[in-house]
Amino acid sequence: MDLHFGKGSSEGIFFEVKGEKILPKGDKIILTMKALRREDLSLHHYIKNYVLQDFIEKESGVPLVYLSSESSIGSYVYEAQSNMLPLPTSKGRGWVYLDNPSDITEQTSSGTLVVYDAVGTVISGSNYNIDYIDGRIIVGTSSIVPATIDYKWHYVSVVDEWPDVESADVPVVAIGISNFTKQGFQLGGGKFVSRRVDLNIFASNQAEKDDISECLYDGLYLKSCAYQTFSKGTMIYFDGTFSQEYEYATVSGFSALRFENVESRTVRPTLMVPSRDSTILSDLNRYRARISFDMIHWEESY
Repeated sequence: MDLHFGKGSSEGIFFEVKGEKILPKGDKIILTMKALRREDLSLHHYIKNYVLQDFIEKESGVPLVYLSSESSIGSYVYEAQSNMLPLPTSKGRGWVYLDNPSDITEQTSSGTLVVYDAVGTVISGSNYNIDYIDGRIIVGTSSIVPATIDYKWHYVSVVDEWPDVESADVPVVAIGISNFTKQGFQLGGGKFVSRRVDLNIFASNQAEKDDISECLYDGLYLKSCAYQTFSKGTMIYFDGTFSQEYEYATVSGFSALRFENVESRTVRPTLMVPSRDSTILSDLNRYRARISFDMIHWEESY
């Protein structure tokens, strides 16, 4: 499992698993997060689970292979062997874990994910756990043998850091929050917070770039998203399973996160070769675009 650790003295601790920002199990090690990290997590959730709904794909009849090296008594691990490109479990993707974008509980619909045995009988979801990040099914008894699986997955990779872009197959959307300002109101307490955000888009062709760009623009223009507390962690645990402790709550005394001054443009980076009159573009940089906007909210005074 691709794990990265992030830690701050008073900003909480999280794991990053293949681009999915995750807080670990156990309330005791989830510390207080600062506003910037909560806003980043809220925006990431909104982009991946709401805005990019048109880019969710479905794969059916995928073989499940037993992983003896990852299994133990009482925990039998089966991994999906997908032939799709990009790979559904590559960085920033993963299986879909919500039936609907607004849901706050784990998917239960057969239209989202269903597991079959060798004769095609559906295995009840109560008999296994799901690792949505690495694409695995974990059963608690050797008498249940999953054979194939149908699932939905995120076609567009959503990551938060530039180094992750190169390790994720296109298409990729990289979220970057740069400069920000905080200003007090002229009358009364409270303050106005504005952060500049860039969504850098890397696609496999011109049509895909245009489609993703317009989808993101439409999902941001005159829109807003919930400003969540994530007081008990994100929806996904560090091990890729759905968190039964997740609790949906918005930050008290704060407005929603509104998006203003949304603009889109094509990025045309070039690499000139002095020895000959030609231009070379890497596959990653060949089809790029950027959506820029201000993410704003108001804070009440106490």
